[in-house]
Amino acid sequence: MRRAFWLGGLAVLAAVIVAGAIVVLDPFSGSSGDGDPGESSLQKTLRRMVLLKGDLPEALITDDESFTSNEQLTASSTDPEARKALLESWGRLLGYEITFGPGGDPGALPVKGVDVSSSLYKTARGAGESFADAVKTAEATDWAANYAALKEFRQERVNAKGLADEIVWLRLSGFQPATSGPAALITDDLIFFRIGTERGFLRVLASSTETADPTYLHSTVESWLRALIKNVRAALPDAAAESGG
Repeated sequence: MRRAFWLGGLAVLAAVIVAGAIVVLDPFSGSSGDGDPGESSLQKTLRRMVLLKGDLPEALITDDESFTSNEQLTASSTDPEARKALLESWGRLLGYEITFGPGGDPGALPVKGVDVSSSLYKTARGAGESFADAVKTAEATDWAANYAALKEFRQERVNAKGLADEIVWLRLSGFQPATSGPAALITDDLIFFRIGTERGFLRVLASSTETADPTYLHSTVESWLRALIKNVRAALPDAAAESGG
């Protein structure tokens, strides 16, 4: 069960992109294991297509992780038959998601949570169709309504051209008023990308009272994104072998 993450009295909801649909969840929960030695080679490959140990600061530790099968996504859909047909048309194989949050005293670390997911498809075309559907859903979402408690809310696209075969980086930001002291700048980076037959997602949620510049974490988030993309590219040959590609 995911636990709610409260940020200065605001219940911030995570937007987790799963198989082209945005599912609103309470973010960054629970503990997780280190994997099952009996896992399939596809599961082991997906575990390498996210941020790995050493890619993030030690202050950020694993909160939760899970594999998402097509059957699970179909069962949780409001229209199971349509969802099943869509997943089959894309040739989706399996997905994996892992979240990270501050462990113990995070000190000056402004990042409150990181969410990474990866899903694999039989073909690059199927992965591309899933990517396009996820982006369409995200861009149609009323993020301002989701962050109604924030002042001076902004939604913008960040230029990330060339980092992946396809990529869209959305940055949401605004200020959460405080009963005393300065307002906190909330930034929420949502990054969708595709590399070959893989579709990935990276989300970084942060809060700071030290700056009013929503780009202050840009270089940090980009460095994590580059590490993530590097991991995906390194694992893709194994993914191709597993899917018969």
